[in-house]
Amino acid sequence: MRFSLNFVKELIKIDLPAEKVAQLLTMAGIEVEHFERQGEDYVFDIEITSNRYDWLSIVGIAREIAACLGKKLDIKYPKVIKSPLIKDKLIKIENSTDCPFYIARRIRGVTISASPGQLKERVINCRINSINNAVDITNYCMLKWGNPLHAFDEDKIEGNIYIRRAKEGEKFIGIDEKERILNRENLVIADDSKVIALAGVMGAKNTEVTEKTKNVLLEAAIFSPLWIRHSRRAAGIDTDSSYRFERQVFADYLEHASAEAAGLIVDICGGKIAAYGQAGRRPQSKDKKVLLELDKLNEYLGVQYPKSKVKSILVNLGFKVKEPGKNKLALLAPKHRSDITEDVDVYEEISRIYGYDKIKQQIPAIAHEVVKNEIYEFKKELRQFLCALELNEIITYSIESDEELNKLGYGNLIKLVNPLRAQENSLRPGLSLGMIKAISYNLNRNRSNLRFFEIANVYSRGQGSFCELPRLSIGICEEGKDLFYLKGIIEEVFKFLNINDFEFKEKSLFFCVNALEVFVNKKSAGFLGKLDEKFESELELKKDLYLSEFDITILQAARKLKCYSAMSPYPAVFRDISIAMRASKHFSDVEKTIKEKKEYISDYRIIDTYKGKDLEQGFCAFSLRIFYQSNQRTLTSQEVDEIHNAIRTNLSVQEGIKLR
Repeated sequence: MRFSLNFVKELIKIDLPAEKVAQLLTMAGIEVEHFERQGEDYVFDIEITSNRYDWLSIVGIAREIAACLGKKLDIKYPKVIKSPLIKDKLIKIENSTDCPFYIARRIRGVTISASPGQLKERVINCRINSINNAVDITNYCMLKWGNPLHAFDEDKIEGNIYIRRAKEGEKFIGIDEKERILNRENLVIADDSKVIALAGVMGAKNTEVTEKTKNVLLEAAIFSPLWIRHSRRAAGIDTDSSYRFERQVFADYLEHASAEAAGLIVDICGGKIAAYGQAGRRPQSKDKKVLLELDKLNEYLGVQYPKSKVKSILVNLGFKVKEPGKNKLALLAPKHRSDITEDVDVYEEISRIYGYDKIKQQIPAIAHEVVKNEIYEFKKELRQFLCALELNEIITYSIESDEELNKLGYGNLIKLVNPLRAQENSLRPGLSLGMIKAISYNLNRNRSNLRFFEIANVYSRGQGSFCELPRLSIGICEEGKDLFYLKGIIEEVFKFLNINDFEFKEKSLFFCVNALEVFVNKKSAGFLGKLDEKFESELELKKDLYLSEFDITILQAARKLKCYSAMSPYPAVFRDISIAMRASKHFSDVEKTIKEKKEYISDYRIIDTYKGKDLEQGFCAFSLRIFYQSNQRTLTSQEVDEIHNAIRTNLSVQEGIKLR
């Protein structure tokens, strides 16, 4: 926002140089980005935070400067006259949510010409083009009070005035002479035959005030910030008026702005105020009471504030102050301060006006016991281990396209009410889509050996609320690496976490083939599988992609502390078994048989696979090596053979398994 220092001086006497004013405002929380001399004036560019709409006015800026200087701003309010009433026009509001309050003042017999020097200077120095005296007055009062106004050539208005949503396909030519096609997202001001303004944004060319104008209808209104934002975006327009309406305007100043503008039009343009009309009801600000305890204030900020200083700051900011107790102040927040809701908000007001630079630097107290965020530490360890497995971490967007998510079978999505882009309109319920996009992006740039993982939150609907849960996603796209490689990575993760009770079961997944569901302690913890060729083709993936995804909370709950034991000083021996197994059987059946003989078995692994003509159709063959070892003594050949033969016997009686 841009403001003129001379404009501020109309409300408060300031003898400070511009540099000091800039420093004063910056320390009070209004960041001055730049200021420069312009003739006899200084023009400031400031950054306004979204919660301080009251700073979008000269009155608001003057109030802050006054408070910083220890003064109370004395605002002169214009006399508000509401008679006689307009009887030949009706003002009709279609929806009170879109426009709760609308007022109009009729000024007749005006002479429209160039603005006098001071008025023109004030407007131009605040980065608004000078048009003519009537229009410049509306902009002057908007700048002063923060409430946008609009002047219509009343003779060009046909019949009544309506505040309504635009009809689908309705045309609007603004004062910028550009034609726009409107829709139901646009809020408009219309007469009996046409649109005469895009409400809160821009007036129409068909009712523009020109040198031929003799009668003016002055508009002032309260519009919904949400619908002004919708309307402005739909029309592709951004104006000083919409900028203020989007951030809310102070309803109590509406009639002051309108009354002052009408008075200035009479003084500068001639004519007389002929009538007044209104529709709706002015929104009433609720009283916000806050109890301020000085002991808590001083403890919170680490400064001993005198009660007199605290009272002075608050009074100058517009608070009403009473003393119900020795170290207590009962406050009534100013109506224009919607951001004041509790005592900590008042702490901020006192500290910024008193001066952040006056708060002494000190080392904060550190508790003896630091409570760690367990899930954070768990994710940190998991992340380090996956990096040790030579996987690269990726970070993807948490907002995705509902169309793409639906393709992967995700439903019941959490959609954004007002997405910036159609391609980013839903919170992700899983990490797989982001992983697929990351792999695709890298493949399209001729990168190979892609082994990625991501640890991030996903979002879903719970019972009456939304759920945010941490997930782990792993993606492998590398020549020579397949689903078994991914399964091996997952098993290594389980070993690292000391999770022993896990199993893989076949699962049907919408976007994966050869999918396995992973159970940890009998709970479904995640899945792994190969991306279906259909989706590979749609996403133009040039290689096979293997995916997995896990619920980190289940992994954390199942994790066990590692108990280290000494290595056996005695030698291990091994025996091999050649097995032919029907393809429909699972290797887990073989593992189960081996694990039944827990004593002395230290490890087992597949050392070779075989495919040949002598192998029965539908069977696969492999060699299994089993290691035997004791921690107390060297095992004898007879002991090892007894255990090994028992395993062979148990395997041979199983259907679908043959010993070779």
